[in-house]
Amino acid sequence: MQKTLQNAALIISTLLHPLFMPILGVLFMYNSGTYASLLPYQAKRIILLVIAVNTCILPLLTIPLFVKLGLIKSLHMHHHRERIIPMGFTLIPYLFSVYFLGRLPIPGVITTFMLGAVALILISMVISIWWKISIHMLGIGGMMGFILSFTIRLHADALAFVIMVVLASGLLAWSRLQLGAHNPPQVYGGFAIGAFIMFLPFFLL
Repeated sequence: MQKTLQNAALIISTLLHPLFMPILGVLFMYNSGTYASLLPYQAKRIILLVIAVNTCILPLLTIPLFVKLGLIKSLHMHHHRERIIPMGFTLIPYLFSVYFLGRLPIPGVITTFMLGAVALILISMVISIWWKISIHMLGIGGMMGFILSFTIRLHADALAFVIMVVLASGLLAWSRLQLGAHNPPQVYGGFAIGAFIMFLPFFLL
């Protein structure tokens, strides 16, 4: 039974990995029923490609390299300070995404969303100097904060998305605790900080 629970927790943690959150955020905007969903198909494809490559594919490709170079001990990065260098390199393509998207004639909410993601990485890098905060929960918390602020500012009907993120957050919190990757303060603190950081940009910019 314990083995089954561990496997289920590992699958949930993989499917809800923080590197997937920017892609999911853009897909939410495409299906939000707001002006952000009215972009031409070609524009949507370019935006999604830029974000997928820079926020998911490139960071994933660098992690095995860091293991080989001895900069991190394993893919799981159990010690909090191991995360600083990988996150620093992850920040570079994220910043490129912000720069590239900012030059396109697209809704500003997409660029603002990516600015929030950059802020989350910076915050997690600073916190990781002293503490092993849950980056998984930072990511899903950020998604919650983003959807709530997006809904308020653009008057979107996003109740179904909010419910899905609430359920996903609960499952992810359980999985991180089940795997022994974090303790409760690291999990709940990650969610709260992520939600707060991603809620702010839409009211400050």
